[in-house]
Amino acid sequence: MYEHLKHLAKKILPKRLLQNNEGFFRSIVALQYKGTKYECNVCGIQLSNFIELERKGKLCPKCGSLPRTRRLYRFLSEEIKIQHKTILHFSPPASLRNVFQKSDAKQYVTTDYEGEFKADKQLNIEAIDEPDAAYDLIICYHVLEHIPNDRTAMKELFRILKTGGNCIIQTPFKEGAIYEDEAIQSEADRLKHFGQEDHVRIYSVNGLKNRLESVGFQVQVYTFTTSENDRFGMRNNETLLRAVKE
Repeated sequence: MYEHLKHLAKKILPKRLLQNNEGFFRSIVALQYKGTKYECNVCGIQLSNFIELERKGKLCPKCGSLPRTRRLYRFLSEEIKIQHKTILHFSPPASLRNVFQKSDAKQYVTTDYEGEFKADKQLNIEAIDEPDAAYDLIICYHVLEHIPNDRTAMKELFRILKTGGNCIIQTPFKEGAIYEDEAIQSEADRLKHFGQEDHVRIYSVNGLKNRLESVGFQVQVYTFTTSENDRFGMRNNETLLRAVKE
C-alpha cells in the first residue's frame, strides 16, 4: 500500500514539491506507527513497527531511512566519526542529509547527478568537478552499480579524497565474480540480469574490493551478522566497504 501511494504521489505531484515537503508528509504517516517495540537510530523515533517494503526492507515512517541507511549511520557514528570532517555524499537520502546538515561536520556537501535526490551539486562521478584532496570522507552508497565506467569513477573518488580519508561504499552483491556485460542495454534485460532497470553490473564483494584496490585504495570489508539489530530494523549479513587513501 505504501509503495503504491508513493508511486502515485510521484506521478501526480511535482518532484520539487515532494522533496521540499517530504518531512511533513512523513510526519502524518508516522502517526499510525506509534509504539515502543522498534526504534529508528537515525531520527530517534520509537515505533510499533516499520513499514515493510517488498525489496528494500523496513522503512522508517518518519524519516524514511532504510535498513542500509540505519546501518551506515551507526557505522559512521561508531567507526568513522564525522565531527570536523569535510564530507561529500553521493545520492543522499533525506534521512541522513537532514541529520548531517545539523551535525558538527566541518563541511557537508551533497550531490546527485540524476536529480532524484535533493542535493547541493550535480557532479558527474566519472569526472568530478572538485579539486584534488578535497574531502576527508566520501559516502558512495548504491551508486557504482549504475556507472558504466566504474574504474574511472573509482579513480576520481581516490583523487578528491585526502590522504588518510575514507570512502564508504556499498552496492548490491552476489557470490562469485562481478557480472557485467556491455551488450545488455535494454531496461528489461538489465532488470533480468542485474536486478534493476538502471544497473549495469552486479558486484561480488571481492570483485569490488579488488577493483578499488587496483586504483590505489586500501580496502577493509565489514560484514554484520548480529541479531541485536532487530530493534533497529537492520539486516543481518550486510556488507559495506571502507576504502582508505593511505
